[in-house]
Amino acid sequence: MLRDYRRVLYLDIDCHHGDGVEEAFYSTNRVMTVSFHQYGEGFFPNSGHVNSKGAGIGKNYALNIPLKPGIFDENYHAIFKPVMKMVMQIYNPEVIVLQSGADSSAYDLIGEFNLSSIAHGEAVNFMLAYNLPTILLGGGGYNLKNVAKL
Repeated sequence: MLRDYRRVLYLDIDCHHGDGVEEAFYSTNRVMTVSFHQYGEGFFPNSGHVNSKGAGIGKNYALNIPLKPGIFDENYHAIFKPVMKMVMQIYNPEVIVLQSGADSSAYDLIGEFNLSSIAHGEAVNFMLAYNLPTILLGGGGYNLKNVAKL
């Protein structure tokens, strides 16, 4: 993607912090990573603190939104939509990679969010409304019914 686009947005709404992708692009401004994830004592991978923002020319191109367990649809979108609207306005990406893991759905065996499949769809549709080339990825999810729905 970086051969064809100057600015790539990697958005991760999986329950776990997108630590691997963040680390890969931590020192560049060509890929902005944004992760909405569960955060707290002992929750894997124990990373994604709000102060983890990137380094060098990549400083402020890693954005972490750590959330407490138990968040519901309405509260999630009250955070997600304004944050992503600001990211889109300021970073102005040319392409989006959206990792929409199912482990942030309610009743997951590992993740402790309470999001419905409707909330996932709403997040995806919110990003698709920007009419940019978008790659939608699955990943995560430890409740087979939720994975199938998403």
